[in-house]
Order: sequence, then structure tokens, then C-alpha cells
Amino acid sequence: MKFRRHPKMVRSLAGAVGKTGAFAPAIFAAIIAIIVVSVATNWRLERSLADERSLVAGELATISSRLQTNLNSNVKLLQGLAAGIAVDPTMDQNRFSKLATQILQPDSQLRSFAAAPGMVVKWVYPEKGNEKAIGLDYRTNEKQRDSAMLARNTHNIVLTGPVDLVQGGTAFVVRWPIYVTNGTSQVFWGLLSGLIDIPKLYRESGLESTDLEIAISSVPEPDLPKKVFLGSLQTFSKKPVKASVDMTYGRWTLAAAPKGGWGQNSEIGIFELYASLLSLCVVAPIIWVGFLTKSRQRTIEKLRLHKKKLVRARQGLEYLSLHDALTGLPNRRFVDQIISQPPRPDAEDCLILIHIDLDRFKEINDTKGHAGGDTVLQATASRLAGLAGPNEVAARIGGDEFIFASWSADPEPKATALASLIVGTLEQTIFIDGVECAVGASVGVAWETPGARGRDLSQLLLNADLALYEAKKTGRGRAAVFTEELRSAAILSKELADEFHHALDCDELVAFFQPQFDANTLTIAGVEALARWDHPKKGLLGPDKFLDVAERLGRSGDMDRLILQKALFELARWDSLGMQIPRVSVNISARRLAQANLLAELSELPLAKGRLCFELLETISFDHLQPVLNEIIPAVKELGIEIEIDDFGTEHASIVSLLRFEPRRLKIDREIIKPIIASPSQRRLVSSIIEIGRSQNIDIVAEGVETMEHAKILKDLGCHLLQGYALARPMTSEQLIEFCRAKDEGLTAAG
Repeated sequence: MKFRRHPKMVRSLAGAVGKTGAFAPAIFAAIIAIIVVSVATNWRLERSLADERSLVAGELATISSRLQTNLNSNVKLLQGLAAGIAVDPTMDQNRFSKLATQILQPDSQLRSFAAAPGMVVKWVYPEKGNEKAIGLDYRTNEKQRDSAMLARNTHNIVLTGPVDLVQGGTAFVVRWPIYVTNGTSQVFWGLLSGLIDIPKLYRESGLESTDLEIAISSVPEPDLPKKVFLGSLQTFSKKPVKASVDMTYGRWTLAAAPKGGWGQNSEIGIFELYASLLSLCVVAPIIWVGFLTKSRQRTIEKLRLHKKKLVRARQGLEYLSLHDALTGLPNRRFVDQIISQPPRPDAEDCLILIHIDLDRFKEINDTKGHAGGDTVLQATASRLAGLAGPNEVAARIGGDEFIFASWSADPEPKATALASLIVGTLEQTIFIDGVECAVGASVGVAWETPGARGRDLSQLLLNADLALYEAKKTGRGRAAVFTEELRSAAILSKELADEFHHALDCDELVAFFQPQFDANTLTIAGVEALARWDHPKKGLLGPDKFLDVAERLGRSGDMDRLILQKALFELARWDSLGMQIPRVSVNISARRLAQANLLAELSELPLAKGRLCFELLETISFDHLQPVLNEIIPAVKELGIEIEIDDFGTEHASIVSLLRFEPRRLKIDREIIKPIIASPSQRRLVSSIIEIGRSQNIDIVAEGVETMEHAKILKDLGCHLLQGYALARPMTSEQLIEFCRAKDEGLTAAG
């Protein structure tokens, strides 16, 4: 260690040793004392500086934590208002002011809001004092354009400032990009900005009440004064203590140093220090030894306390890593640890896993916002935790999914009872903003069997997933228990999906055609193209065997494209043979309607106006696809393709929503046609549909004509077209050719 003091005194005492031998021990002791004093003084100075830096670091950490908390709180308030706008993007200034009033509290550091649909400020709150901001176009304002475009282009929150405002003054500006759903995708709506009161933010974060010299920069190592928006650039050159405020929307670097500089309070008078330490060395060496011992004990105690803090911090981090931040329940990692632990040799209980999925959570999230969704998750977590006994675990594994784990030596009765109890408990209404909301849940149940305990617990969770899928498939608010049949069905479904991929790639799908007949003359008025799968092992499969698979794989659009191509090919072939087939109808799925390249593909096909018809299932969500349909349907009609609504009456689409697209035909579902022979009320229903069609110049097609009596009744009711087994079954193109020839020969013979 370097000696910084007393070199002259050391030389004087060394010279005295040669002159006075009697004082040699004392002089030697004094020299030793001076050396010890010098070492101790340097140590104390360095320690004092370290302590001072530690105190400054602690105070700066508190300030940075408050600053980050305050900024995040302001962003959360802005997020709440953004969620309200996303739910009702067409609101007016009055509605915006009401929402902002609920969010902007008197003690908030946010002082105003500005909403800019299309990047132009339209609404402000409060209106008074912010009138100049209305009409501000972020795209043309040089001072605010860069941050506004950054928020839009990155889809992230952007914090900038201090910013000179057009309405006067300066503030930090938080910009939140808002996206709304146009039916199938997220569309940029505009920006929501919140102005943060800078003096209030600094004051409530403790920046004005500290004795430290503090500077804040938007970059870690500023090199220009303009990069430091609080304090001075010089602070960063004074060996300051640094801290950071990390946010998802930016990072600030804080630098702090004592206003008087480092080490101003650690100087000790030279003569007082020498006299006191020399006296201690000569007169009271025991005191000095005691002082060193006490100092050592303090150091050991500090190390012990520091170790305790590290242990507590490690325990806290471990807890956070195993628990969900929103609900406080154990998380997926916790459940994985339960599953991965081998069973104790002396334990006889079997593990029960219940997989829970909320039924209407997305509806709540869409209508009540994320705050409403959080309320539902917290209420669900509280109820599940209330059901958990001493040796049971309720966990949230992600989104609106939960796991309930229990153990029992006789798992089956306990599992079924728990599942029923969970479904019943989660059926109870939840209050969100004072309004009752029904959520409910579906659950899948699986448990270990005593003979296979501990073999493959990860498979147990997969089994619960399969059971949950079965519960969802059979309806909401249900519990399903895993069985080997479910596993077999899942395996078969996977195999069928793989085979269907192969079928599309290897052209195994074939087109069948079912004729449609004029109700008055029974002449062929058209054919409907139907998809069949010529499976290499299972033979010819109907659409009920593979339509769901196609939809799950996202390849229903590919299937529609293939059947359309085959139908048009056969239509051209029939024309070349002189057959009179007026038109061909093909089904089109929602996925195919939403494909961006649909119109481009159709425009390249050899189409004759009025000879191709698209059948839209009523089961397509017309409201959900409204934006797409409004654009696509007119364009399809322009290409000469007619529109027909299939399976009319099977779902709940309103006649208004169906007729909005001005279809050429409505096809009444077979379930409505079937009972008309014996049911007068059903005949009246069919008659009403026919009258509606006539009033709108829409032809009516009756599907499921199974007997000639059906055909006669429908003809008398005024139905235009008939389709069903009584007249003709679905057939291949070759069979249709033979059918038409036989029909023509029959007509010729009759003539």
C-alpha cells in the first residue's frame, strides 16, 4: 500500500536511534506506530470513499426505482385509455373525454391526452388549454414527426422529451400506437399521446429533494450537452455512480455525485491523528488491539448480513420464476417440476391432473379490455386456490389455461368429483366494473393408474390436453375424462391429417356432380360440384370424413381451388360433347374467400358469364367476414360468377345480412325440406322462404328432395329448383354423361 503522509518524521526518528540508544525501543515503537497510522489512515480513506459511494448508489437506486415506477404507472394509465379506444375507435370527443376523466386522476403525473386517428390530433383532454393541439399532423410536424413515426412503424410505445408543445410549455410525451381489428387482421388506427408533467415527475421521484448532483441522459455515455436533459454533462466526468431506468419503450442513464465532490468529509487533522494514534500505540496498545478486533467483527457482521441478503434475494428470484405475476399462482415451470420429480418409494398416491380452459375469456377480453380480462383471470385463480387442499396445487400455465393437480390412492372418484366441482365453481358469475359476466370453463381430466405410477408423467399432461379438447368439442362448461379411445382418435386424426396433405399433393381428391332440376319441367338446370377423396386404402370418402381436417390444416382453400379447376375442366368437356349443362356450382370456404390472390386467380380462368356459381355456407360468419365480403363479393360478380347461399336455415344469420350480398339463389337446407310431407307448419315455413326469394328476385333451391312427393309439394309451393336423391345422386363426370344421355333418350322416346 502506498504511504501518502509523514516521510520527514520517519527520517527524524530514525536519526534519533543512533544518538540515544536508551530510547531505541520507544523510537522503534513510534516508527512502527507511524507506519501503522499511515496504513490505517489510507485504509480508512479508501473505506470512507467506498462507503460514500455506496450511500450515493443507494440513494440513486431509490430515485431511479421511483422514476421507473412513476413512468410505468403513467404508461399503464395510457394503456387503459388506448384499450378503450381500440374497443370503440369511432367515438367522439365527448366519449373520449369521459374515458379520459375516468383514467386521469388528480394526483396523476399525466396532465393531458391527445388522440390522433390517422396521425392527426382529433381529440384532446382536457380540452381547455389544449385547443392548439387539435389538428396537429404528426407527419408534417418536424419536432414530433420522428417519434410519432417510430411508434407507428415499430408497433411499440415511444417515450420522448422534453418536447416543446404547440399549446405551450414542455413535457415528456408517451405515444401508444393503436391497432383495431377489421375482421381478419389488425389495422393501424392512430396514436394516443400522454403528456407527463416534468416538474411533478421529478418532484415525486425524489429528484428535487436530494443533496446529490444528478444528471440524466438518454444514452449511456453522452458526449454532447443536448443528450443530457437533466443536470449537466460535466456530472458524467466526475466518476459518478450510475443507474439506469429500463423500460420497454426506452432507457435512461442516471449519474450522481456529491455536490461538494468525493472525500470531502473524510479528512482528519494531521497532528490530531498523529497524537491520538501515537498515544494509543504507546499508552494503550490493548485499546488499539480491541479497536482492530471490533473493526474485524463489524466487517464479519457486514459480510454475514450481506450473505443473508443474497440468500433472500435468491429465494425471491426463485419464487418469481415459479409463480405467475398476475395471479400469484404457480406457473408452468412449477407444474413441469411436479411432473418431472420421481415419486417417493413409500408414496402410494397417484397424480391427478385437471386441465382447465376458460370458455368465454376472449369475449370478455374483447369487450372489457385487458383490465377486464385480468379481473377474470384473478377471480378464477382465487376460486381455484380456494378449492385446493393442503396437498393440492392450482397453477396458471398461460393465457386462460390453468392446471389443478391432486393426489389420491383411488384417483378415479376423486378426479371426477374435483372436475365437477371446478366446472360448477367457475360457472358462477364474475363482476367486472359492477356488471355480471358469465365465463365458465371446460376441463380435461387424466390420472395415473396405480400399476403405472410414475412411468411417464409428461404423457399425463398430454392426456389431460386430449380430454380438454374433447370437452371443448362437445360444448362449453363440460368435463371430459381421458380414455384410450381419445388417444386412438387423436392418433387417427393425426394420420388422417398427414394423409390429407398427401392427397392434395398427389391429386387424390375427385369431383362428383349432383344435378339440379327445374321444378316445373324436371330438366337439368345445373350441377353442384362435390369433393370426394379417393383414398388408396379406405376407398371413396365423403366430405364429412375430411372437411374438418382440411379446415384445421388451413388447406380448405387449396381444396376449393382444386375442385373448381376440375369442375371447369369437366364443364368444358361436357360442352364439347354437346351436353346442355347450364351452369356448375362449387362450394367456397371462408378461408378461400379471405385469400389475397383469389381475384387474380379467378380472372385468369376461362369463365362464361352465368355458368359458374359460388356457394357460400350460411355457417360462414358473415359478421366476422363483413369487411372482406363487402370487397370480394361485388368483384366476384363483376367476373360473371353468381352467388348462392347454401344450407339456408341451419344457422342464425339474419335474412338482412344474407340478402345484403344480393345472391342469385338461396338453397334451403335438407333438414327443413324433409318434414314438409307430414308437417303443415314446415310447409308454411318453406313457402315463406320462397315468397321472400320471389320478392327479391332470388331463385330458391330445395336440397334433400328424397321422394317425388317432396318434388310435387315444392313445385306447388313455387320452388324454382330441386336437388336430391329422388331425382339424382352425386356421380362422377362419366356417370353424369351417361345419365344425361339416358335422360335425352327417354325424352326422345316419350316424344
